[in-house]
Amino acid sequence: MVDPVDPKDRAVRSEPRNGGIRLTLLIGALVSFGLIGGLSGLVVVLSIVAMLVLHELGHFLVARWAGMQVTEFFVGFGPRLWSVRRGETTYGVKAIFLAGAYVRITGMSSLDVVDPTDEPRTYRQQSYPKRMAVALAGSATHFAIALFLLVVVYAAVGTPDPDRWVVGEVVPGSTAAAVDVRAGDRILSVDGVETTRFDEFGTVVRSVPGDLVDVVVQRDGEAMVHRAVIGERVGVDGVVTGFFGVGADRFLVTMGPVRATGEAVVRFADLAWMSVKGLVGLFTPDGLAGFFAGAVGPSEATTGDPSTVPDNSPAPVVEPAADPVDDERLLSIYGAARLGSAMFDDGWSTYVWFLILVNVFVGVFNLVPLLPFDGGHVAIATYERVRSIGGRRHMADASRLVPVTWAVVSLLVAVTVVALYRDIVDLPDFG
Repeated sequence: MVDPVDPKDRAVRSEPRNGGIRLTLLIGALVSFGLIGGLSGLVVVLSIVAMLVLHELGHFLVARWAGMQVTEFFVGFGPRLWSVRRGETTYGVKAIFLAGAYVRITGMSSLDVVDPTDEPRTYRQQSYPKRMAVALAGSATHFAIALFLLVVVYAAVGTPDPDRWVVGEVVPGSTAAAVDVRAGDRILSVDGVETTRFDEFGTVVRSVPGDLVDVVVQRDGEAMVHRAVIGERVGVDGVVTGFFGVGADRFLVTMGPVRATGEAVVRFADLAWMSVKGLVGLFTPDGLAGFFAGAVGPSEATTGDPSTVPDNSPAPVVEPAADPVDDERLLSIYGAARLGSAMFDDGWSTYVWFLILVNVFVGVFNLVPLLPFDGGHVAIATYERVRSIGGRRHMADASRLVPVTWAVVSLLVAVTVVALYRDIVDLPDFG
């Protein structure tokens, strides 16, 4: 008797039994990783994977809403571990699950060969608003997550009160340590200038490198005056600024939902703009040159001259400048995981900020108007819309974009490899 089931469908149906074993082994490997690498490392890895899955889920849900044909939704890449077919879509897990996830939407470009009966449901045949919605769904998901977490932070944890701060930590060997400034002290003024806010304190200190000044400190309700020589920090541009050597503990103020939402929107806009500037700075000739040069060795930093120390005064502390490439460099997945682990160990609220920053950056990064980024699909859809005049539909020739796409992919691979190498041999100190 002939089996009416298609052989491909039979294979899909038979996979859960063997695939279940492989999936169990994968879960066991994750548990082992957690036992060896620690809970924080496991939480960070799973958080990053979850964000990537949610990104693709955004594309998937909007594509289904738009009536497009979606044939696959997989977590990971490489050999298939487990899968199940529901309707026209196959869901599953692949071996390299840490690489993220993907969703396969039929007819994403003019090069895709599609059965004529499925053509009306392809991505390329949909209206401009629907294609834009699908292309933007991934970044929109990251932005929604970031905004939600910001609201949670402001409402449940609070935001620092700019007018209330005390010394949180003292850098060993710094000017602050030399004059016995301690955690919990309140710095009232520097060089006669009131320092109600920590940013005001920083402004004053940076403006008087190497100067002998009076620092008024309050401890246990008692004011004390310290004569101190402000240390020096030499920037990568050769500019010398003052360095005192204290961190701040700030008093937190919680907000109601409405105010928290407003503050979240403003903060999100700031973080998004910072991500844009960072990406623009990196992907310039000078930015890329500096990034790749950082893999060879750090640049030499200029140090300050301690010869200006007045007699009978504490010696100024000379803080070497950070490597210009290392200061705000692009981290690999390994570096991001280490940073996330350090922030997780500092507490859940600190870790939430890590998730906020990652979601904002990934969302902005995916809007780069080049393939294979989501922004590339946005750019193509917009170009086709502009060229479609008089009711005649214009479709871009995707074959012309293949060389550019490969160039972008090659650059991304190079940046990824260099970032990973730098994080392995010279991982920044996350505290």
